[in-house]
Amino acid sequence: MNDRPGASFEQSEVVDLYPFRPPYPEAVFEKLREVAPRHNAMLDIGCGPGKVSRPLTRSFADVVAVDPSQHMIALGKSLPDGRAPNLHWVRGLAEDAPLDGWRFDLTVAAASIHWMDHDRLFPRLLAHAAPGHVFAAVSGDDAFEPPWEADWQRFLGKWVMEVTGRRLDPRWRDAIASDFGGHVDVGGRAFFTAPVSQSLEDFIRCQHSRDTWAYSKLGNRTAAFDAELAELLGPYAVAGQLNYTVRTLVTWGSIVPR
Repeated sequence: MNDRPGASFEQSEVVDLYPFRPPYPEAVFEKLREVAPRHNAMLDIGCGPGKVSRPLTRSFADVVAVDPSQHMIALGKSLPDGRAPNLHWVRGLAEDAPLDGWRFDLTVAAASIHWMDHDRLFPRLLAHAAPGHVFAAVSGDDAFEPPWEADWQRFLGKWVMEVTGRRLDPRWRDAIASDFGGHVDVGGRAFFTAPVSQSLEDFIRCQHSRDTWAYSKLGNRTAAFDAELAELLGPYAVAGQLNYTVRTLVTWGSIVPR
């Protein structure tokens, strides 16, 4: 098994469940278009199936989407705009994927920056930055303060300890993204929200698209995990549907030369 952080996202069992993740609010894409100094070339690192890069093919002359998972790229190509003529899929890690000749106006890391080696990544991004380049991180596609929040936090606390042997620390990604290890002069942050309606079954499937709850990590505990989560959420479902809000954070700024 590959022990590199985030390697579970290269497994088909995780990738196949990505379509059950809620979409980002449309205003996220509007903000990304707004903060870019120009709309010539955009880079999406750790792009997964192109949740950001595919919609932005309509706004940028060229979009380069980089991900180490061939399964993610294959899924992305099967989704809307996945074969847009100006979308260039590149398989590799953001720290060393081939980017020869490209200079980007905007680089986006959506739900991926915490998996990367910042000391290797940011100097490389700077080397491929067009004048006025902006770096942006996007995070948040899960239920924000839903009616079941208190029950959910207790569930997470139990199962994070069960699977990882560590206590739940919901702040760790925020700490990583505060200034990206000093590599980014943060220019702004903005939250965007959108309503989501999803079946209880699809909500549970969505959880298994997340690293900690991958089937390979839960192993023979998967059935117990699913049953406990279904029992927790059942009282909040209306005709089998869960209704909640997604809140997504966009953080942007300029890369600090070192």
